[in-house]
Amino acid sequence: MRINHNIASMTTQGSLFKVNREMSKSIQKLSTGLRINSASDDAAGLGVSENLRTQVRGMEQSLRNTQDAIALLNIADGALNEQAGILQRMRELVVQAKNDTYTDTERQYMGQEFNALGQELDRIAATTRYNGMQIFATPQLSGNNVGGIYASNSDTSAPETAHKTINASSLPDPPLGSEDMGSENYFNMMIGGNYSQEDVNAFIGGDYFKSSASNLITIKFGQMDTNALLTPDPSAAFYNANPDWDFSGLGVVGDFSWNPLTDGGDASIAGGASGTAGIQDKLTLILQVIDGDVSDISPAMKMSAFGTAANGPTGLDRVNKMRAYIGAVTNRLESTVNNLMNQITNTQAAESQIRDVDMASETANFTKSQILTQSATAMLSQANSLPQGVLSLLR
Repeated sequence: MRINHNIASMTTQGSLFKVNREMSKSIQKLSTGLRINSASDDAAGLGVSENLRTQVRGMEQSLRNTQDAIALLNIADGALNEQAGILQRMRELVVQAKNDTYTDTERQYMGQEFNALGQELDRIAATTRYNGMQIFATPQLSGNNVGGIYASNSDTSAPETAHKTINASSLPDPPLGSEDMGSENYFNMMIGGNYSQEDVNAFIGGDYFKSSASNLITIKFGQMDTNALLTPDPSAAFYNANPDWDFSGLGVVGDFSWNPLTDGGDASIAGGASGTAGIQDKLTLILQVIDGDVSDISPAMKMSAFGTAANGPTGLDRVNKMRAYIGAVTNRLESTVNNLMNQITNTQAAESQIRDVDMASETANFTKSQILTQSATAMLSQANSLPQGVLSLLR
């Protein structure tokens, strides 16, 4: 028998230390709900779960980004819906004015409403905004704005200014077609949780993204003021047309009257000699512009009326094309939302499988550690009393 070293006690103390350590870990896991609380718990599992957690948080933000993009598109669609209604009323006025039961005096009255509706088209285009940023490309003041488009494609003049380009066809897949001569605003929306090499390759000129991008989309909004809706080339903006006409900011389409003495330029609308064209020819041209049938107008007539022979989309055709694009992108983004929600759920489940604790299993481990702690404490008491047997030898 030895009394200097109580090996039984030392062995029991070691076991008790290990059991207490395991019980402490069980308490930590049960209190946090995590199987991995530090790298020592599972270094490889920690790395994998952190990567999955990164993906989840990125996709959660992308989900909010996509929902913001849908809200942006909904605002734009609401404005275009009102513009379509205005153009329908303007067309109605033209059809009414073509009836010969009206004199030039009554047609001037109709023209006043036509002009007022045109001013509202400009106001809607200029004031439709998201977070203070103008959605549709349009001059601050439309009508006879010099050039009819932005003077530059800079987006640094004010923080609330959207990206813009003076040439809509410079953007990939322009929503109004490659023949669109207007300007465009665009918003780059990050709808994925990463930034991949495909995105880098799809970033054109450091400005916007092609459709090959994996995580970003460029949403484009065309010029939707009267310069774009009522002429095939907004860059002409009526400023180089016949100076004898009183445009009142709406170009040749802004006047329902015709005076062969003072409005001789109107003759060129019908391709005839000065003074031979009438108000019916002019109203027919206006009706074609509102309908969007400018390709049916001869190049000579377009040059005389608008100072351009372009075939850009106009009137209701322009609005309908823009709304069709908005609807298509909205439906796409709604599918993106659904996919992101599924991906978030599944990726979170994968991360939970690695990182979260199995409460039932860990509770069993904790119960085992509790029993072993109590048993080891009792055995330690017994081991400490063993050397007292030496006293009986000394009696």
